[in-house]
Amino acid sequence: MRTTVTAVIVAHSGDWLDATLEALAAQTVQADRIIGVVNGKNEEVAAKFQAFGATQVIATGTKVSFGGAVSFAEKLVPLAQELPEFTADPEFLALHGTVAAAAAPTVAVDEWLWLLTEDSAPEPKALRALLSSVLRAPSVVIAGPKLIDWDQPERIVELGQGLTVSGDRWLLRRQELDQQQYDHLQDALGVGPTGMLVRRTTWRELEGFDPALPVYDDALDLCVRARLSGHRVVVAPRARVRVAMTGIAGPALTRKHGVMRKNHTQARISHLHRRISYAPAIAAFFMWLLLPLLGLFRMGWALLREQPGNMLGELWAALVVFCRPGALLRSRRRVKRSNLTGWGAIRPLRTEAKAVRTAKLIDKEAILAAQGRARKELHFITTGGLTTLLISVLASVALTWWLYGQEALTGGSSARLSSFQQLWANTRIAEGVPADPFTWVLAVLGSATFFDPSLALVIFLALAIPLATLGGWMWGAQFTVSPIARAFTAFAWSLSPVLLGSIDYARIQTVVLTVVLPWLLLAATRAHESWAWAGTCSLLAATALAAAPVLIPFGVLLLVVGCATHPRQLTRILSTAIAPAALFFPVAAHAFVHRDFWALLRDPGITSAYQPANLRQLLLGFPSFDLDGWGSWFNTLGLTVSPTLLIGLFFLPLALLALLGAFTARPQLVIHAALLGGGGMVTAFFSSHTALTVAGNESVNLWAGSGLALYWIALITLAACGTSKLHRLNTTAVVATLLSCALAVSPLLLNLATGRSEARHHSVQVPSLIAAAGNENQNLQTLKITALAPDAIRTQIITGSGTTLDELRTASFTVDRTPRDIQTAAVVQALFSPGSTTVSETLAQVGISYVLLDSAGDDVTRAELQRLLEEQGALETAGVTAAGHVWRASAVDQEAIQAAQEALSQEREAAESRDPFVHLAELPLTASMVWLAQVIVLGGVILLALPTGAVAEQPPRRKRLRRDAAQMHVIDTTAADILHKRTEKKQRAARRRRLQKRTAKLLQKQQEHQQHSEAVTAQEPQLESPAQESEHGEYHEQQQETRNDQ
Repeated sequence: MRTTVTAVIVAHSGDWLDATLEALAAQTVQADRIIGVVNGKNEEVAAKFQAFGATQVIATGTKVSFGGAVSFAEKLVPLAQELPEFTADPEFLALHGTVAAAAAPTVAVDEWLWLLTEDSAPEPKALRALLSSVLRAPSVVIAGPKLIDWDQPERIVELGQGLTVSGDRWLLRRQELDQQQYDHLQDALGVGPTGMLVRRTTWRELEGFDPALPVYDDALDLCVRARLSGHRVVVAPRARVRVAMTGIAGPALTRKHGVMRKNHTQARISHLHRRISYAPAIAAFFMWLLLPLLGLFRMGWALLREQPGNMLGELWAALVVFCRPGALLRSRRRVKRSNLTGWGAIRPLRTEAKAVRTAKLIDKEAILAAQGRARKELHFITTGGLTTLLISVLASVALTWWLYGQEALTGGSSARLSSFQQLWANTRIAEGVPADPFTWVLAVLGSATFFDPSLALVIFLALAIPLATLGGWMWGAQFTVSPIARAFTAFAWSLSPVLLGSIDYARIQTVVLTVVLPWLLLAATRAHESWAWAGTCSLLAATALAAAPVLIPFGVLLLVVGCATHPRQLTRILSTAIAPAALFFPVAAHAFVHRDFWALLRDPGITSAYQPANLRQLLLGFPSFDLDGWGSWFNTLGLTVSPTLLIGLFFLPLALLALLGAFTARPQLVIHAALLGGGGMVTAFFSSHTALTVAGNESVNLWAGSGLALYWIALITLAACGTSKLHRLNTTAVVATLLSCALAVSPLLLNLATGRSEARHHSVQVPSLIAAAGNENQNLQTLKITALAPDAIRTQIITGSGTTLDELRTASFTVDRTPRDIQTAAVVQALFSPGSTTVSETLAQVGISYVLLDSAGDDVTRAELQRLLEEQGALETAGVTAAGHVWRASAVDQEAIQAAQEALSQEREAAESRDPFVHLAELPLTASMVWLAQVIVLGGVILLALPTGAVAEQPPRRKRLRRDAAQMHVIDTTAADILHKRTEKKQRAARRRRLQKRTAKLLQKQQEHQQHSEAVTAQEPQLESPAQESEHGEYHEQQQETRNDQ
């Protein structure tokens, strides 16, 4: 039987066609017919085919897939007729092809189709190797070449395809150096479409490529059906074909994110379609029926695998396959007609799961190393990290021993937390007032001890110093390898006046900020590397901004800087703002509606008035004018001078180290530290001069400690860099600096060590009588009245057993009166109006069970209020406690009051899902909808932050196509030859650079010699010394040597 080859070349734009046609003409065994297929309409490409001498040129008219173009041309090309018997002269065959071979008798024709694209250039011996592999056995009907990279021909792009046990497509050999290590391979489950040699009768028998697989798995599906028909599929490793992978056959490999997302979607469509086509009938039906749910699941899986750009593609792929049942049925019928041997013929050729896992692990390490993302070993134990942590634990025990045995924090700026269920319920919008973002942080902390959430704050405050020390050490490990510098960063951060002062006064918000800040900086500096770091940075940024909203402007500035410094990772950098935006959206919407834009910057939690520090004191790191106890010490000693100078002397070693680090550290680190420290100081100065809330009749400035935390960590960062430059003196300098810092915060250390901390004090909001009743009835409401001044009182309605820290909402400090304010005003008016007859009715309507007159405040005003309350017949005296006087509503009204309380609670719950909180693009969003959206977004960011992402290989960078590159001459090569030539090229370039440097030095010497000669001739003539003669002789010898090298 006579063998003929018909080469089918599919072209789009024709940019690469010249090189492919030249390579085709250089084949040692020529194809008998060359069919040029113009995919679409392109007269220039058709003219190139005609000029080359193609047997037939066919235009599809419209753009179709590669398989569609080949099928269209195959139907129009007539079958090869009977030809003269094959001549035995190989030289004649190589020169003229099989068609020109002449002999008397004729034989039948065995025609083969060689599928090529314009961006695939076969090496001269490619067709000979392919024919040699298929002519060895009659059962072989498909052969595939070794595909090598166009720009790097020593790299294998693909050598055969397979299926895993789970049905995924698997490239058997990819992105390896071609050292002829696979030239012994033969049988394979499948091959790629580019360069495929397929028997034409088999092509027609199997009906060609499946039209439902236009990009991926088209050739693999054809090979599977060929195997099911009892045929063999082999690879020809000695047949090398260069491919540029521009998307003519298979996907376009490029670094454009849009193209990569499109490729993933096409791959998922092909995978789902093929899996359902191969599955048994009953299983295929349920697989098709569950496709929408699978799409939703795969969206979450893509997020978990750090591929958020593929989320919509996963859902779209599932819906596309679900909406094409006709294509699935046609593919299943095509597979059924081909299935003559059963799936047992496929099973031995599947790739084992163990081999897949091993290959993926190897590829992951190689990809991470190539992308510069290999895991950095910190050597936590060997460099003293564990020792530093243990020392900080011992110091924490010595400073917070008084916390052991406490069940809740009620002193300072802290309070109890609600029950676990109510804690998370307080993260919702209540009565149109959104919860503070910090409430979410409290909910997460309280969930650690869900049985008693208040206990979690005690544990957190006790562990604050070790946690801050660990964070400082990890941050120091990012910019220095010195163990001393790392330990200095950890201890200096734990000695921060902001941290110790916040522990002393139980400012949970600032403690959270100082614990989170080093980790946030660590994640922010690496957010551009992976989606996991970006997700982690987003969560940490949300936590830090929730604890210190005054840092929002500086956070926006850092986001802009990140986008400017990493423009290629713009999407990943912007994703760090997702979690903060989700937490602050309700507060921002409420502020926009009420035109109270400053509400975003209010400090959460319990705020009390304080005297902010001046600029000099802020530069020392202290937020308050008292300098955290130094002012009280000086007053006790009778000293009238300010302690600022003394504290400045204590911090002088730290300042000197920071100054040294500013001149010796890397410029990038110095710029970042300067930006961080400058932004922190500006924020602290702004906070100390801005008051957004009031406590009674006193205005409360924003807490300056939030900005000082940034300033302090920038300062110790530069100081740590300075210590690493001291070499042998670094240990002494670090010890002296840490001791001086400890002396600067000695009042705080003494307060903590002796148990005189404000956090240890217990403040009582309501008497035990009301607290016990509130524990039984969570809807119990108490009106608390505080006499502030002769003309000022403060009223507050307390629900349950007392106001908890998670119930406080900064959005309630608004100029607009809420319905709750109107009800409170009505109750107060009725209570303090002599002779009022509506007291009982008003108390019942609002649901007030108790009235508490606080023992604190102005004594004269309190006495007058007490007299008025005792005259009310609707109130019964319940007793006098340390917290104040208590009155109970009359027993006659208790049933009405309880009914009002229950109705109020039910109305509040119903309003969350009924009343719109805000309108977004004419869409009313209720409180429940907003809360659910927050949970979904935060859950997605948490999935993104998990270190479970797949490592994706970046496609190779393609050189810009040049006309001479498209017309290159393709020759037979090996990886060894290519690497040898590349090494010689590098060596020649190195020699050229050395020669240029030597020439520059000689020219400089020549100029110096000329200047010296001119100076000598200007003076009296004299003989040259022997040293000068030697120097001149050496110069001429070097000049002659340079000429010889050139």
